[in-house]
Amino acid sequence: MSFRVISRVLIAAVVLAVGVAAGEAQQKGRYKKDGTKCTWDANDSGPNQCTPVTTGRFKKDGDNCEWAPSESGADQCRPKTGRFKKDGSNCVWNGSDSGPDQCDPRQAK
Repeated sequence: MSFRVISRVLIAAVVLAVGVAAGEAQQKGRYKKDGTKCTWDANDSGPNQCTPVTTGRFKKDGDNCEWAPSESGADQCRPKTGRFKKDGSNCVWNGSDSGPDQCDPRQAK
């Protein structure tokens, strides 16, 4: 009987520790307002101060630099070709287009 109780307490403690660690990892970093821009600060915590027009970042993948739309954080690179284009009220990355960006994905909503 006491073995079962101790086992359950240990399991509960492990589950709690894993949950707290995961929660702390998710809270690291936030979007901060920087003039009209909404930039990611990985070393800050607390609620976001803004939301960028477009979420995502450029990420290195070996020798490639790719747009990762579901990620947050600072850009790791910028491809040599491509640009952000307006698509209605959205700002989307088009890797096969050229010219200056038509919109700023870091603009605060």
